[in-house]
Amino acid sequence: MLTSAFDSVHGRANRLELPSAKRVVVVLVDGLGAENLQTHRAHARTLAGLSRSVGIGNFPSTTASALATFATGADPGETGMVGYAIRNPDDGRILNQLSGLDDVDPRSWQPVETVWEREPDSIDGTYNKLVVSAERYRGSGLTEAILRGAPYAGANTHEQRLEQVHRFLQHSRTGVVYVYIAELDQAAHQFGVNSDQWIRRLEELDGFIADALRLLGPKDGLIVTADHGVLDVPPHKHRIIPAESDLLRDVVTGGEPRFLHLYSTRDAEELASAWRSVEGDVAWIVTRDEAIDAGWFGAVRVEHRSRIGDVLVTPKGISVYYDERTATAQSMAMVGQHGGLSRTETHVPIVLGGVFG
Repeated sequence: MLTSAFDSVHGRANRLELPSAKRVVVVLVDGLGAENLQTHRAHARTLAGLSRSVGIGNFPSTTASALATFATGADPGETGMVGYAIRNPDDGRILNQLSGLDDVDPRSWQPVETVWEREPDSIDGTYNKLVVSAERYRGSGLTEAILRGAPYAGANTHEQRLEQVHRFLQHSRTGVVYVYIAELDQAAHQFGVNSDQWIRRLEELDGFIADALRLLGPKDGLIVTADHGVLDVPPHKHRIIPAESDLLRDVVTGGEPRFLHLYSTRDAEELASAWRSVEGDVAWIVTRDEAIDAGWFGAVRVEHRSRIGDVLVTPKGISVYYDERTATAQSMAMVGQHGGLSRTETHVPIVLGGVFG
């Protein structure tokens, strides 16, 4: 979608079939799945009233993977962002890709050129690209991995985001401003997508979108989308694998509760068989080779293969997996979950406004 936005301002054909626009505002709302928005559309009247379709998002349906694809147009297997917490082949440690990329060289870890790197810094002497995101993310490893190549404007509130969008539209003759919004995902993890807290964040987002629309000129466009959706998982749907279980023998777990990466010195087929004998009725359980052959990660670079678990486990229903050895009270208290293959997690909205509407 970001590629289509830049294609639009250059007057090129694009995957979204967007018409030409002078400037484009792209808003990515972390955790706002298409089904989440549809369920609560009465609380988002501006968004519900715009032209809306459904896109198929990334698998894994997790932020690090999805944002890398959004920023590059490349599959997770190409970017190497194949999950939430994955093995670093250089030292064998499990690396959290949201907060742990400061420990590696982000440009080597995610080697694919970003959309912003492919765009010139200015056109007619004015900026034609801008990233608007929280100040605390400025200069982080993840930001360097996926947002490099564009000026960065810190904005922590809807008012500050609106100010940055307004400034961009005032001073740029053409180009794309990208706005990242994290509050809905944060509320979903803590309280769930059916909570009053999440609905309040949705209403606030809807007000921001209404204000942004009023800033657009007659030749400007708006795109609102997401990285993934969210499922609410009640405690009785937690599947806790005991520390002494044979399923965890010689296994290090990565990934996240809706999508486990199992790294092991055991034979992958033997480990997968052990898991299927216990969990096969309630989860899809595949080896790395089977997942790659099935296209779960898209095209996979040879150098990224070992980042993927030897065996992968993702629930078929509304449930999550926890390794008793590593699970914390904080992680098990999370209500909203994502990472899996369900429509709720992988289907994202594509909302169009302005000249696109």
